[in-house]
Amino acid sequence: MVQGYEKRRHPRTEISAVAVLVATARGGYLSNAMDISGGGARVALPLTWKESSVPPFRLFFIFDQDTVVDVRATLVRAGDNHLAFQFDAGQPDEIDQLLYETRFIVQEV
Repeated sequence: MVQGYEKRRHPRTEISAVAVLVATARGGYLSNAMDISGGGARVALPLTWKESSVPPFRLFFIFDQDTVVDVRATLVRAGDNHLAFQFDAGQPDEIDQLLYETRFIVQEV
């Protein structure tokens, strides 16, 4: 395998300085983002996560008190320490704003 070769359609940006509220049909969980791409996001597994959490899911990415971006998403994988979400279709403006805000966080690190 060639180092640096990325097979994913949407390359990921590692980002841990962004809080995420994972809202479900019956509540919500506070976590933080692990990485974000144009197709989805991986967030740290919330301490109180329940396997029975019911869709639909909305992810609220909290950059600061004035900048919150929310996207609809589908849970595609629950790992030992993370949740992987794929962004739902039909929200290009929200995803563009999310990626735009992410650039500022990455530059500050």
